[in-house]
Amino acid sequence: MAETVQGIPASPGIVIGPAFVARWPRLEVPHATVAPDQVEAEVTRFHAARESAKRRTVELRGQVESRLGSVQAKIFDPQLMMLEDPDLVEGTLTYICDSFLTAERAFSLRVLEFRSRWLDATHARVMDRVADLNDVQLRVLATLIDIPGPDITKRDDDAVILVAHELTPSRMVDLDRSRVLGVATDAGTRTSHAAILARSLGIPCVVGLTDLSRRVENGVELILDGARGKVVIAPTESEKGWFQDRDERARRTKKELESTVGEEPTTRDGVRIGLYANLELPADARAAAAVGADGVGLFRTEFLVVGKMSVPDEEEQYEAFRGVVDTMAPRPVTIRTFDLGGDKFPMFLPPIAEENPFLGWRGIRIYEMMPELFHNQARAVLRAAAHGPVRLLVPMVNTVEECRAIRAVIEEARRELERDGIDHGDCPLGVMLETPASVAIAAILARHVDFFSLGTNDLIQYMLAVDRGNAQLSQFFDLYHPALLRYIGDAVSAARALDKPLCVCGEAASDPLGALLLLGLGVRNLSCAPSAILGQKKLIRVIELEHVERVVAGLLDVETGREIRERILERLGEALDSTALNEDTGLSRS
Repeated sequence: MAETVQGIPASPGIVIGPAFVARWPRLEVPHATVAPDQVEAEVTRFHAARESAKRRTVELRGQVESRLGSVQAKIFDPQLMMLEDPDLVEGTLTYICDSFLTAERAFSLRVLEFRSRWLDATHARVMDRVADLNDVQLRVLATLIDIPGPDITKRDDDAVILVAHELTPSRMVDLDRSRVLGVATDAGTRTSHAAILARSLGIPCVVGLTDLSRRVENGVELILDGARGKVVIAPTESEKGWFQDRDERARRTKKELESTVGEEPTTRDGVRIGLYANLELPADARAAAAVGADGVGLFRTEFLVVGKMSVPDEEEQYEAFRGVVDTMAPRPVTIRTFDLGGDKFPMFLPPIAEENPFLGWRGIRIYEMMPELFHNQARAVLRAAAHGPVRLLVPMVNTVEECRAIRAVIEEARRELERDGIDHGDCPLGVMLETPASVAIAAILARHVDFFSLGTNDLIQYMLAVDRGNAQLSQFFDLYHPALLRYIGDAVSAARALDKPLCVCGEAASDPLGALLLLGLGVRNLSCAPSAILGQKKLIRVIELEHVERVVAGLLDVETGREIRERILERLGEALDSTALNEDTGLSRS
């Protein structure tokens, strides 16, 4: 009987194929010493291996830059910095010179100390950092000793789904796309460097599968659904047929939808819905413009900092923001300031011992710790606003005092730019509604901001006490929970009463069923992945909004999320059936 394993969606796409379990041998460098007169030679061997590793890292960086762009190439910058880290290098040399260890043994011991120290930090960010460290270790040791590993390219059978405990960035870059259909890993997060590369390379990927690499053997057939974070082990013929049909339907529909780019997202009863794009990287702006997005509803800026060892300077941020503004002009671009903390902690932030980072130093609270982080970003955003309409969005705001503090920093940045004669523009200020507290006082916050953006992902997480990154809790992550419907309705009413625009930018906006629910609750602006925009546009054009609102209004007294979902499907199923269900989310009808 088939078994389905739930992980974390990292890169969309459905693939079916045999598993290839990449069990890289455990690195066991034997304890070995050298005579005192050989110490200098070991030091020379270590420096040569380190230089070789740096050259290879630079090569990988160049490959990624030529294939994917400069932003993705920066993923390898932390590894180059590690190879120059005085603590790592000098610690290794001390082991060689004082303990007469071989270069490979000395380096391995020092890496082990680093790894143990980082894993004690308890932050999700350390997994990305440890993956980089593992990459560096393998690259240095490859020059010093022979390191065998699984070679997919030598297999004579069909292309495979690669299953591994973890995949480092360099291993992801080195994958032969003709041999690898998709990737499934036990460890990892959606923001890990390997996951970012998988999305950029177009490789379907699921991470956070816990122990899949120990549960499957080579050749076992798998279905990997990168959009929903699912892996089906030994699927039945009917399951394979269902996934294949879904995949083929999505491909056909994608071609059909391309002809609708110039059409307006207007309902049958004449209501124009704003349809915006969510961007993770600057390069995504081209895809958003190509599908006719009304603008950018959410430009996530964490790509500038996650995995980095230093604060990005103002110029780097300005260039990234201006590129998106130039691509989208004259359509507006909403730039969200760094949403750090939780599962996104750059290495330049001081370690903070927290039992639950999602309830600790996150979002705007980080700015209190590092004021220059927000100040530099505010200057960069204001400068980008000189080239087109830009809106500034701040995450995790819960109080009026925070709104006032944000305004003060923006005003200070504006005065500095004006004093220095640097071109800049004005930016409307918005805040994320993503905690119960922010929704509860939305009418108060509306007096201090220009617009709202509602993040369904975090709102669900905080309202229902469900860690959205925990695959074991996915069944409790319920968009249709009655409490959530009431909160979204309250937020919409508060924004409308004070004439403040509100846009929903969470995953629900990318899903047809979720979009119907949101539209029925009064939402008039949706921001979703560029790949979802044409499908959502087609759905919007076939519905009568008045009918959708009546259906949703009749659900507010329903007791369970499951029943709410079933009734929407029952009463609005015709609209859903008339358009393609988007394949990039996990909320759709199936």
